[in-house]
Amino acid sequence: MPNDTTERGYPLPHPDNVAREDAQRIRDALTAISEDMEAMIVDPASETEKGTVRLATAAEATAGTTQVAVPVVKRVKDMITSATAVLHTTIVDEYGAAITSAITSAINDLKGGVDPAYDTLVEIAAKLTDMTQINAILSSLGNRLRIDTAAQGLDATQKSNGRTNIGLGSVSTKNIATTAELRNNTNAGAVTVDAAWAAADYVDLGNVSGTVTLDGNNGSRFRMVLVGAVTFTQVNFKKGQPLDLLIFQDPTGGRTISWQTYWLWPNGTVPAIATAGNAVALIYSGVFNFAGWFSGGGWKVS
Repeated sequence: MPNDTTERGYPLPHPDNVAREDAQRIRDALTAISEDMEAMIVDPASETEKGTVRLATAAEATAGTTQVAVPVVKRVKDMITSATAVLHTTIVDEYGAAITSAITSAINDLKGGVDPAYDTLVEIAAKLTDMTQINAILSSLGNRLRIDTAAQGLDATQKSNGRTNIGLGSVSTKNIATTAELRNNTNAGAVTVDAAWAAADYVDLGNVSGTVTLDGNNGSRFRMVLVGAVTFTQVNFKKGQPLDLLIFQDPTGGRTISWQTYWLWPNGTVPAIATAGNAVALIYSGVFNFAGWFSGGGWKVS
């Protein structure tokens, strides 16, 4: 009789066996299976002992009351919430003030004492895109005195303010006086060394005879050669204006000079002149005074 079994040793029936014999085999197999299943049963687990457990039902999970089922979402959530609350309380109570102080200190270090109007990125961005102050700065820079161009385009008020600010006053607006302007006292130009010396030079009247008019607007020093008898008269002299005369005889010589009554001399004595040909007939030096007279002296050079 065949004696087949399963891998776990349970007897199996066989077509060649007598039915009465297979019935016994089947009975023995069921008995063995029952014993094995009984041996597999484990007591329910507890909080201190391992054992079998089951999943909680929906109602148990919502209520969170069962102790024999596996804790699911509701109970796990409650445990996490409770642990979080305890952790938060511990951190805030023990370290909250220190954390807040450290954060505040770090922020203040980052600001570096900047004005409150510029202590956020939003405020900084707003200022960077606001062209009002930038345009004002550019306008101010445009009004500064430039040295790279002679055509800055300043108006009269700006030019006047610029001269005042650098201490030039009105002298910087004066034109350079010409020799003629210095001699005739016209305009209000600035005096330069070369113009002053040119104005002080002798005005050459050339060859003269008859009435000779000395014009104060033409200068204060006159040079001339007598080619005949002369009489001097004057126009346009200013009070206090000096007068120098350098008078030569021509090659013939013997030329004479007549003086008007407004020529005043030391002790009332009119100087004699040299009469030789080509001689320096007279050198005169005087000043036109407040009463309209010439006061001075002269001497001949033999």
